[in-house]
Amino acid sequence: MEIIIKRDDLLKVLLKTQGIVEKRNVMSILENVLIDAKTDRMDYAATNLEVGIYGNCEVQTIKEGGVVLLAKKTLEIVRELPEEKVSLKLKESAQGGGSIEIVCGKAVFNLIGMDPKEFPSLPTHEDVNLFPVDIDKIREMIKKTIFAASLDEKRHNLNGVFFEKTGKTIRMVATDGHRLSMMEKEDIEMEDFKLDKGIIFPRKGLNELKRILEEDKDSKKVYIGIKDNNCVFKIERLSMVMRLLEGEFPDYRSLIPKDNDKRFVINKSRFINSLRRVSLISEERLKPVKFYISTGKIGLRASNADYGEAYDEMELDYRGPDLMIAFNAGYFVEALNVLDGEEVLIELKDALSPTVLKSSNSSHISIIMPMRA
Repeated sequence: MEIIIKRDDLLKVLLKTQGIVEKRNVMSILENVLIDAKTDRMDYAATNLEVGIYGNCEVQTIKEGGVVLLAKKTLEIVRELPEEKVSLKLKESAQGGGSIEIVCGKAVFNLIGMDPKEFPSLPTHEDVNLFPVDIDKIREMIKKTIFAASLDEKRHNLNGVFFEKTGKTIRMVATDGHRLSMMEKEDIEMEDFKLDKGIIFPRKGLNELKRILEEDKDSKKVYIGIKDNNCVFKIERLSMVMRLLEGEFPDYRSLIPKDNDKRFVINKSRFINSLRRVSLISEERLKPVKFYISTGKIGLRASNADYGEAYDEMELDYRGPDLMIAFNAGYFVEALNVLDGEEVLIELKDALSPTVLKSSNSSHISIIMPMRA
């Protein structure tokens, strides 16, 4: 294998793989990126067996062939190379793999490579029906839901975002048992997309997809397809495949309150700032903050046996009965951060029932369970 590639093109490829490659030494091959030179293009792939990425970029191919290289170390090297063309040349060994010579200007590196035959194969989209989705829609839906997915590995079915389709409407929901975020969008191009029941995208895979979509400033569509227990996302010259999570997602509809009768509208930015100030004193892990809601105002109070206490107050248009309710301030701030607009509607019932947060965007809601004060 021998190719010549622009340094920036090689850097972009390696950056795309960094969030995918395995860092826990489960299998040494998973710390690597596969590079395969074809006529006038270089194919690349990385996987952790749950999420994989593959694509290609233009190169000048002198000799076809492939090699597997340590992703992190190769990235560290390419980052420090001058912005010139880079030569990659494989010196094969009888056992397969060999070393790859990286030359850029006067700089020369020889990296030990592994045999491409050892690299796990990835499911492809060749025989999968792909359906287009507006890239801005899917990017927004991930952003507004993924923060509520559980980080507890024991709750496998909550370690991702639930996705379902009803007619032309696509819906994403995430919950960790303490909070929930849901968003739906109508997309006429998804009308023929067949999905018999909802699926659960893994949190890690969606985080990587979100990062890639945010970096892509040119594409208008992302193509989605489901086969067996995998989902494929395709954008231009790059594809991502992720293994869907097993298990049943909770009946989220039953978790959405229908009778919250205490309501007020509050300025989002000012409320976030107030919560952040007060929570500086709260217990660090759970960040409990008490809300004191009464006619015309809301008070926020936090205390800590080691530090003392903090109090802040805001005016608001509220005319209902007094209510004291406690929340994890971090959960509240995360939910507020992804709500559109500056005015947020908050709907409550009592100190033990879930609270609903809404914005002018009626297709997105967040729900937070209160803490016992």
